[in-house]
Amino acid sequence: MAITTGIEIDCTDLQAAGGIRNILIRSWATGDAIVYTNSASLHGISSIVDSGGTTAIWKNFEFKNELPSLTVTASKENGSTSYESSLSFMMPDMDSKKGVVLQEMMDTCMMVIAIGTNGKAYVLGVSQKYSNEKATIRNQTYASMTGAEGASGAAYNDDNGWTVTLGCKQWEALRVYSGTISLYSGTTTSTTT
Repeated sequence: MAITTGIEIDCTDLQAAGGIRNILIRSWATGDAIVYTNSASLHGISSIVDSGGTTAIWKNFEFKNELPSLTVTASKENGSTSYESSLSFMMPDMDSKKGVVLQEMMDTCMMVIAIGTNGKAYVLGVSQKYSNEKATIRNQTYASMTGAEGASGAAYNDDNGWTVTLGCKQWEALRVYSGTISLYSGTTTSTTT
């Protein structure tokens, strides 16, 4: 692949804030349908829906503000470039309800959308390059829970809660979701179309 264009930085790029404002997670399901968008200016996903449906249901994960962080590290070995993605967030209060959810996440193949304060929705655990041939089960590059740390804190003003880390190894850069995301309102689910 040849380099066909450069990168321009405009004023809005220079004024952009960091951080994550929403985290959506779902388990891979048989027959999930994903539409990839590939062009000279776009490396994204325009649709994620359940098998035979018009939407996909996602679970919302709320967190303590200004603590979530998404990092992507690219490395090249033996001619292959891989991208290690890691999303970390803190759920306040180590209660049993959160413990149940952590148990569910422990052995689940997931896909994740992390919506930045810049409005971009980054998709983890979904890859066009290494999707399964029959497209009836999860990608080969699914996201998983790579760590969780609970802490009660020692002082009265210390944090009490779970810090969760989700990660995935992909063989292409993270894609930005350009489809419609309907964020939750009074429930713990959102949808994509």
